[in-house]
Amino acid sequence: MNQQILSVVSIRRLSTMRSHKLTRRSEGFSLIELLIVISIIGIMAAVAIPQLNAYLKRGRETAAIESLREIHRSQAQYYSAKGKFSNLNDLVESEMLGRKYGEGKTISGYTYTSSDVSPNTFTIHADRSSDGDGYRDFNVTEKGDIYQIENKTKGSVPRGQGQLVGETESSETQGSPAAPAAK
Repeated sequence: MNQQILSVVSIRRLSTMRSHKLTRRSEGFSLIELLIVISIIGIMAAVAIPQLNAYLKRGRETAAIESLREIHRSQAQYYSAKGKFSNLNDLVESEMLGRKYGEGKTISGYTYTSSDVSPNTFTIHADRSSDGDGYRDFNVTEKGDIYQIENKTKGSVPRGQGQLVGETESSETQGSPAAPAAK
């Protein structure tokens, strides 16, 4: 009889302990569990955010290069129609270039300006609006060559200086690319 009473008491204790564990578990997460989750999220953010910023900068640079190509095509059309090159505002007014490209306008983190405009030459600059917008500044000349300079601070690429876009890192160019052969 004592053994039966002892077994009944043991079973009750066991079921009480189990229900206590279940109710304690259903109360929520412990402080340690929350700290572990927060630290894992912090580590993931520390790795992901710089990568995201790098992708955004590269995307802005690609957009700037494509914009310079579009501007060069518009300059070629303008030259065919008028016999001379133009600044950005004249291209926009002639409707050969979209309004978003007006002189000094900023698109995707790059500000577009024209310089060295004459009947036979032009330079269009795409300069970073801030250091966080990209790694490089660009320009395009009447030949269609796009130059890049990896600047530590923002500023215009001098006409025809820098590295041609698409060249390897070791082939730094100064001045215009090879002059065309004499005819």
